[in-house]
Amino acid sequence: IEMLYQDTVVLLFAKAPVEGEVNTRLIPDIGVKAATKLQHDLIHDRLTMLTTAKLCDIRLMCAPDKFTEYFIECGKRYPVTLFDQTGADLGERMYAGIRHALRDYEYCIVIGTDAPSLDVDVLTKILERLHESARLVVVPAEDGGYVSIAMQQAYDFLFQGISWGSSEVMQQTRDKLNNEKVLFEELPACWDIDRLEDYRRYLQLHSHK
Repeated sequence: IEMLYQDTVVLLFAKAPVEGEVNTRLIPDIGVKAATKLQHDLIHDRLTMLTTAKLCDIRLMCAPDKFTEYFIECGKRYPVTLFDQTGADLGERMYAGIRHALRDYEYCIVIGTDAPSLDVDVLTKILERLHESARLVVVPAEDGGYVSIAMQQAYDFLFQGISWGSSEVMQQTRDKLNNEKVLFEELPACWDIDRLEDYRRYLQLHSHK
């Protein structure tokens, strides 16, 4: 398939929909079955969005690993390449994925599975900014984290000493970029699915599709 931006790859970080291990913050409210189904649906949403956009290549970054039955199925259904996530925490896993990707591509965009509002328009804007002048583009999450980070150089400091999963992530990232004098651009914030009200918002979004 001919991609619009052949010099760019999207890394979609995904956790296999294993009961009791995904969307754990939501389990007290919606139960294990619904939390697991949500993960399954979110991954397919992202893969559908990314592959139909035909903007750039996609690497599905798999946890626990790419030999998980579920990911093997994804690899058959969608034009993506499967890779293992490697590293002790989220920062290490992202950094390893980015470093590896930037050996083969000029630019790399990292996204997760839990931000349904990160759509083709946002992705296009990230790609445009990267190709115009931005060294780094980040899309904050409404809850203080971020839903996407994109770059043309792997900065190790961005992935160390960050309180992953907290509402401090975006501010800590800004501070590090400013300290290191790396120019970056922030796009408008997107919401992600962490709490019951986000889940309801997601269900509403889907009932209109």
